[in-house]
Amino acid sequence: MKKLLIRGLAALSLLLAAGTTKAQAPGQLPAVPEDPEVRIGHLDNGLTYYIRHNNNPKGQADFYIAQKVGSVLEEDNQRGLAHFLEHMCFNGTKNFPGKGIINYLESIGVKFGYNLNAYTSFDETVYNISNVPVARTSVQDSCLLILHDWACALSLEPAEIDAERGVIHEEWRQGNAGSMRIMEQLAPKMYDGNRYGERLPIGTMEVVDNFPHQALIDYYHTWYRPDQQAIIVVGDIDPDYIEAKIKETFAPIKMPENAKERVYFDVEDTDGTIYAIGSDKEMQFPAVLLMYKNDNLVLPRSYRRTAAYYPMHYISTMVASMLNTRLEDLSKKPDCEYANAGIELGGFMFSADKGALTLQVIAKDNDVVPALTQAYREILRAARTGFTVGEYERARAEFMSRIEKAYEERNDKKNEQYSKEYVQHFVNGLPAPGIAYVKEQYDSFVNLIGVDAINQLLPQVITEDADNRVLLAMLPEKEGFTAPTEQQFADALESVDNEELEGYKDEMRTDPLIPALPAPGKVKSTRKLAEWDATEYTLSNGVKVIVKPTDFKNNEIVLDAVAKGKGLSEIDASLAASAKYAPVALSTYGIHNYNSSDIQKYTQGKQAGVSFSSSEYSREFEGHSTSKDLPTLMELIYGYFTGLNIDEQEFEATRGSVIGMLANQENTPNYLFSRKLTESLYASPVIQTLTTDDIKAAKRDEIVKAVRAMLQNAADYTFVFTGSIDEATFVPLMEQYIATLPTDTKNLVKDVIANPAFEVKAGTGTDRYTSKMETPQTYAFVGFFAEMPYTAKNRLLASVSAQILSKRLLDKVREEMGATYSISASGQMSRLGKLNTTFQTAFPMKPEMKDEVLAAIKELTTTMKENVTEAELKPVVEFMVKQTGEDLKDNSSWAGAMAASTLNGVTTFINNNEILGTITVTDVQKFISDVLAQNNYRVIVLDPDGDVQEAAK
Repeated sequence: MKKLLIRGLAALSLLLAAGTTKAQAPGQLPAVPEDPEVRIGHLDNGLTYYIRHNNNPKGQADFYIAQKVGSVLEEDNQRGLAHFLEHMCFNGTKNFPGKGIINYLESIGVKFGYNLNAYTSFDETVYNISNVPVARTSVQDSCLLILHDWACALSLEPAEIDAERGVIHEEWRQGNAGSMRIMEQLAPKMYDGNRYGERLPIGTMEVVDNFPHQALIDYYHTWYRPDQQAIIVVGDIDPDYIEAKIKETFAPIKMPENAKERVYFDVEDTDGTIYAIGSDKEMQFPAVLLMYKNDNLVLPRSYRRTAAYYPMHYISTMVASMLNTRLEDLSKKPDCEYANAGIELGGFMFSADKGALTLQVIAKDNDVVPALTQAYREILRAARTGFTVGEYERARAEFMSRIEKAYEERNDKKNEQYSKEYVQHFVNGLPAPGIAYVKEQYDSFVNLIGVDAINQLLPQVITEDADNRVLLAMLPEKEGFTAPTEQQFADALESVDNEELEGYKDEMRTDPLIPALPAPGKVKSTRKLAEWDATEYTLSNGVKVIVKPTDFKNNEIVLDAVAKGKGLSEIDASLAASAKYAPVALSTYGIHNYNSSDIQKYTQGKQAGVSFSSSEYSREFEGHSTSKDLPTLMELIYGYFTGLNIDEQEFEATRGSVIGMLANQENTPNYLFSRKLTESLYASPVIQTLTTDDIKAAKRDEIVKAVRAMLQNAADYTFVFTGSIDEATFVPLMEQYIATLPTDTKNLVKDVIANPAFEVKAGTGTDRYTSKMETPQTYAFVGFFAEMPYTAKNRLLASVSAQILSKRLLDKVREEMGATYSISASGQMSRLGKLNTTFQTAFPMKPEMKDEVLAAIKELTTTMKENVTEAELKPVVEFMVKQTGEDLKDNSSWAGAMAASTLNGVTTFINNNEILGTITVTDVQKFISDVLAQNNYRVIVLDPDGDVQEAAK
C-alpha cells in the first residue's frame, strides 16, 4: 500500500509518455527536462550553479547562495548555531570587514532587510542579494565576491559574535509568543523522539548565550562547503560572463578532507495516534492540527524530476482544493462549530520529505472538540463517499486557468520567481522545466483523469487503524477553560468514525448573477491624458473612466476606482461597532441572489475579483482579471454597485468565527498595545481597534445600508483600468456595465472637511500602560505628526527622511545598544485631512532599556534638523530610484497613482526619479524642521507588569 500511489502515477506517466502501464523505478521513468533557458553547471569541487538571463526588472539581477544546511544538522550543544551563523554573514567577511557588505550594497541601492536578506530553516539556509542594478560589471563581480565570502570566508570575530548574541536574544524575545512556547514543548512529542522535533531554528538561549566562539567556527567549516552549495544568478546579465566569473571565483574553494556526511533524517511511521496537547496564557486562539503521515503524499527525491511529479501534484491539488471549498462553505453556515478550517497536502510539519495530510482547525471561542469533530467529519465524508463531478469540474477549471495565466505571462516572470524556483530545484530536488513544459504536461492528462481517480487518494491516507496519526492541540490557558484530554479527543474522533455518512450535496446556482441588465450606455466624450499616456472616457451617466493599455504583463488587468468624501469620518459614533466590523463582513459579500459561497463557485475557473474599502476621507473599489475574464470583472463591478448584499446566515456564521478567534487575542500584549495605541491617538471610536464587544454589537443591516450609500452615486468615482486591454473589446463592456451604473451628477462630492475626531490628537504627550506578559518586553510607539502641503516633492521627502531615520535607528538601537531585534521608521503623507504627515516607529524592546531607547529616538530624529549627510542621503535615493523603475513596469502602481491623483489633483509617481535627483540634504533638514516645529509628538508605551528590571531577568 505504501508505494501504491507512486506506482499508479508511474503507470499513468508511462501511459501518457510511452503507451505502457508497467510500474517502473525512477531511472526508467521519463525525466522532466530542465528549462533550456537556464544554465545549470557543476564545478569540480561539487558546487552547483544556475544562470539565467531575464529582463524583468530590466537592468537588475538577483544573486543567491542556497545551502543544503539547516538546524536539523545541529548537535544538542549546537542548537541555534545554524541561525546564528546566518546572522554572522552580515557582520564581517574577508573582503568586506565589519558592516562592509551592508554598506557597499546600500551604496548602490540594495537595501538591507528588503533586497538583502536570508533565512534559516530545518534543511536549508538561503541568502539573497536581490534587485541589484547591474549595468556595471564591477557590481556583478562584487556580488559574486560577497557570495564567495559567505560560502567560505566569514570573519567570525569573537567581538562580533558576542555582540550578536544580544540581537539573537531579542529576536527570540520578539518571537517567543504563546504558540512558539507551546511548539517548543510539544514538537518532541509530536515527532516521537525524532531529530526534527528538537531543532527549531531559533535554538535555545542557553546555547546562544554561552557557546564558545570556536563552536561556531567549527560548525561553519563543517557544513558550509561546495558540495552543499549552489550559486544562483538571474537577471539582466551576460550568462557567459557570469559563468566565467563563477568558475574563477568559486573553483578555488576546497572541499574539506573527510567531509562529514550530509544525512537526511527519515521521519518514522508510528502506531496509533500521537496526542500532543499544550496550553499557554498568550495563545491567541485554540487550534488543533490533525495530521496523517503518509508516504504517498510526497514523492521521494529520486522521483521528483520524473514524469510522476506533475500527475501527483495535480491530484493532491485537486483534493486539497475541493476539501477546502467544502470546509469554507460549511464555515459560512450558522451551525458551524469552527472559526476556520483548512487542509494541506505536503510535508509533515517541519520535514519536507515525509508526506502528510494536515487538517488545521481553529475553534470558535473554546469549543475545541466540537470544532475538530465537525471538520474531521467532512474529511471522512470525502474519503468514504468521494467528490462530485461538479466539484471536480470547477476545481479543475480553476487550476487550469491559473496555469493558463502563468503561461500567458511567461515572458513577464520576475527574477525573484526564477531564483526561488531554482533554490527549490537545488535543496528539495523539485523540477524546473519552465512553464511551457508544465502547461504541455497538464494539457496532456488533466482531462484523462476523472473524478473516480481523484477519489482514490483519500482512502489511502485516512485509514481505519489510525496509524501514523498525530493530533497537536495548541490551546489558551485561562480561567473557565479546561483543555480536553487525550481520551476526549480520541472519543470524539471515534464517534465520527462510527457514523454513517451521506455523500456531499453539491449545490450550484443556475440563475444569472445579474437578474436583468439595462440597455448599454454610451461614451459621451474622450480626451487624451498626455502625462499618463492614457485615455479618459466620460460616459453617458457621468462616470469617468481612465484606460491605460500596457505591455507590462501579457494577461493582467487591474482596476482602481476612488471617490473622495463619504468615508469613515462621516459615520456617526453610534454606528462605530458596525463601521469597524464592516471590512470583515464584506469579506463574505454577496450580489443580488448570490451569497458569498455562490460567488466563489461562480468565479472558479475565472481569474477575476473585486473588493471595497473606505478610509477616513475617501472610498476605494479595486478589482483584477485576466484579459479573457474581463467580462466577469465587469459583471462583479456592476453587481457590487447595484446589488451588494450580505447573506444573514453567512453574516452570523462569520460573526461567531471572528468572536471566537478574537476572544483569546484580546488577552495578548500585541492586541492590548494595538488597542491602547488607537485609543491614545484618536478620539473617534470608529477608527479604534476592533473588539469582541464591537463584533457582538455590529448590525448587518447597518453595514449594508452604509456601504450601499457609499456606492449609490457611481459618478463620485473615477474608474482606472491598466493592463493588457484591447480597447475595441473593452469599450462595449464599459458601456454595458459601467455606463449603466446609477449616478446623480448634480450631487457630486466636491469638498472634504477634516473631522478632528478622526485626526491624530495634536500636541505632545506620553501614555503608559502595563500588561501581564509571559516573555517580558516593552512595546513602544513614537510618532511625529504635522500638516504639510501635499506636493510630489514633499511626498518623496517624507519617505526619504524616514528611511534615513530607519538606518540611524537600526545602527543605534539594534546594533549598538542591542535593545531590539528589528526597528524601522515609516514616513507618509495623506492627500486628504489636516495632520496629513506622519513619521512613526513601533517596536518591542528590552524593558530595562526603554528610557534610554526613547531618548535615543528623539535625539536621532531631532538632530536631522541640522545634521543629515550626503552619505546618508545617497543610498536612500539610489534605492528609491531603483524602486521607481520597477514600479513604472507595474500595472497596480500606475492604476493606484492615477486614481489617487483624482482625489486632490496632485500628480505623483511619474516624475519621481526627476524629483529625487533634485533632493538635497538641505531639503531633508528643512522638511524635518518643518514637521518637528509643529510640536505634535506622541509616545505610547506598554510595559510588563511589575518592576521593569525584575521583569527583564
